[in-house]
Amino acid sequence: MEPITTAIAAVTAASNAISFIKSRINDVQSVSELSGQISTLFSAQKKLNEERNKKAGAGDLQFKGSIDAVLEAKRLNEEMHQIATMINMRWPKTADQKSTWQEIIDHHNKALREQKEARQKAAREAARKQHEIEETIKAVLLIAVVAVIALGLFIFLFSLLAKA
Repeated sequence: MEPITTAIAAVTAASNAISFIKSRINDVQSVSELSGQISTLFSAQKKLNEERNKKAGAGDLQFKGSIDAVLEAKRLNEEMHQIATMINMRWPKTADQKSTWQEIIDHHNKALREQKEARQKAAREAARKQHEIEETIKAVLLIAVVAVIALGLFIFLFSLLAKA
């Protein structure tokens, strides 16, 4: 996907999620019914931030795209703040507890951390397996070379014995 298309898709997805959350916040029984839309918001925010960071060039077209990405990211942050307020008002917590929105943020960050750790673990495991394969190939080649040399020596000895 082109960067512009990615940004437009992120903005569209975020707008749809925001509309859904705002229209359904009072109808749903629990926050979990909004989890898909909240996840969409976080994904859109991440994509917009990535686009903004990519478009930090000095060209006119890139500069305008960068401004648009910054404005969209600001608008999305503003909308997310409104949604956070709505969620906290709909599911209030006592003063000594984390707010519902903060729990959502914490859960989201924990999930991202776990995904990152899983990817790192998978990469380490793949590297370990690759290293094992390389070591196995080296061992097989060493054994083959030793076997060829030993066979060559036996043939040489038998030819010497045959001549003698």
